[in-house]
Amino acid sequence: MNKKNHTTPVKITLSPWKLTLPGKILAICICILPFLTRSICITLSDAETKAYFLSDSVQTDFEQLCREIILFFIAIIAVIWFCYERWKLRPCRTFPVTKITIVTFILLGIYLIIGLLSSILSEYTAQTWFGIYMLYEGYVALVAYVIIFASAWYWIDREEVVQFVKKCLTILGIVIGILAIAEQFGMHYYNNIIVHWLGNLNGEVGTGETSVLTFGNSDYLGMYCAMLLPIVVSQINLRSHFKNIFFTATSAVLLAYTLLSTKVMNAIIFGFSMTILLLIIWIIRSNWVRTAKILVTSTVVIAFFAGCTGFLVSRTGSTIQEKMEHLWVGIEQTDTFQLLSMDIEKDKIIFQNADTEWIIAMENESFDENNLRFYCDGNEVKYNIKGDTFYFYESALSNCYVQFLDEEQQILVNMGYPTAIQANWNNGSWNVVGTGGTLLTSIPKVSQSKSLQQCYTFLNGRVFVWANTFSLLKNCILLGNGPATTIFYLNQNDLPALLNIFGTYVLYNKPHCWYLQIAQDTGIISLICILGVLTVFFVYGVHICFGKKHKWSFFRTGLLIGIGTYCLTALLNDSMIYHAPMFWFLLGLGLRQMMIADQQIEKTKK
Repeated sequence: MNKKNHTTPVKITLSPWKLTLPGKILAICICILPFLTRSICITLSDAETKAYFLSDSVQTDFEQLCREIILFFIAIIAVIWFCYERWKLRPCRTFPVTKITIVTFILLGIYLIIGLLSSILSEYTAQTWFGIYMLYEGYVALVAYVIIFASAWYWIDREEVVQFVKKCLTILGIVIGILAIAEQFGMHYYNNIIVHWLGNLNGEVGTGETSVLTFGNSDYLGMYCAMLLPIVVSQINLRSHFKNIFFTATSAVLLAYTLLSTKVMNAIIFGFSMTILLLIIWIIRSNWVRTAKILVTSTVVIAFFAGCTGFLVSRTGSTIQEKMEHLWVGIEQTDTFQLLSMDIEKDKIIFQNADTEWIIAMENESFDENNLRFYCDGNEVKYNIKGDTFYFYESALSNCYVQFLDEEQQILVNMGYPTAIQANWNNGSWNVVGTGGTLLTSIPKVSQSKSLQQCYTFLNGRVFVWANTFSLLKNCILLGNGPATTIFYLNQNDLPALLNIFGTYVLYNKPHCWYLQIAQDTGIISLICILGVLTVFFVYGVHICFGKKHKWSFFRTGLLIGIGTYCLTALLNDSMIYHAPMFWFLLGLGLRQMMIADQQIEKTKK
């Protein structure tokens, strides 16, 4: 007797467009995110107002916060669509689970859990979720980044979606280049009447010497272009239609121009060097006419050195050495005292540079100019008084003078910097006015090492802020201080360092290094998790791109190198809402592309 088949038939509800639509929409959203703007009024807390030393507790933001909110909604919609697709559509999309993906998502899960605990247990919990004025990328953004990564990995699994992403990146490069050219002619994106209306903006944004576009400052735009340049170049296919070659090459040229116009040297060096490396690999690995490839590579190399030469010409200084010093060190310090440290000992203020110790002392408790004494390397210094100002005959103090303000019981110590050190005489002892008007009875030092202090100005002050952040990490081994809380913890009153770097007092609100930013915000354990994710990706990517079993792909190699470029520039710059979403999107796309290459090998074996 034959048994009837009582299996319930599966209703096929899945349409082809539903397979490709999520990845395409995600690509569009990530590409246009940096150009979305909306004025948002923010009421700052007392802690935030004090941290930023703002006169008004109400501020208007039109860049970062609106983008973080939009990114958050993109992530929510991605999760909703994923659930709808898994539960309602049949047959389900293949869920590509491998050892690589399991390790990656476990590490990212630990990173998010530790970040959540760091946010909840932070002294500034309210500030950690969406960040604070001028320093966003709170915990909500970190979650959104991981969702964007997972969405790109999950949805960009079909060749038609990959081709669509390539077109989006090509158009993005052209748009960025056109905006950069327009900005150099004084036409800033934010000043466009349509953008003004859509964003509810008031006033106009000025244009400077460097291209900034919508990325907050040139550093973030430089990171973005440096990451995209090798990826767009890797989309050039000399066998495709001339129109495609033309638009892709145009996009690459405009990205290169924009990168140069940012004048961010680390991004320029990393971006162009990695692109040249990609082109050299292209020549070696593919079978195309070698002469044509050498010609293309030579053109890029020549353009790179021509651009760098033009960039150096634009820097301050009469010699190459002076231009490079201005580039890496920052403002010129030859006409200053070059202060390294400063101490207050009741009736004495002690200033030191590499060679000289200068002491300003008050002889008794009465604030009188006749009671002022000046010592240089232990010897009393002769001076000349003109009006209320003391000038010195000592050659080591040739750039220094002291202004005596009797009514305010105050002296202004000018050492050749744009900002003079303000010292008040109060009840028989000195105190110094620090950043934001804070009265200091001692000057907090980031480091006691004189050799390190002399390096503070290098890389435009990054050495100082790195040392500043390192000094805090002993408390961030398991949990961090919470996302977006760096400004509350950094030493903002190491006045000698600030004067040498900027010539004035400036607030540091970021570590200027993505890896230190992670360690400070969510802890060293979470940093190890992110480094683990990147290590897995690069080891796996190198295996796929250069392994003997796999067919070489220009685009996959471009993704590997572009993501690597971002990780290099991240050594010198922070993760911000301006550029980080694109990085996480491309990281997810890159991982899936590597997996597809692996799957193709497995199919051929079968």
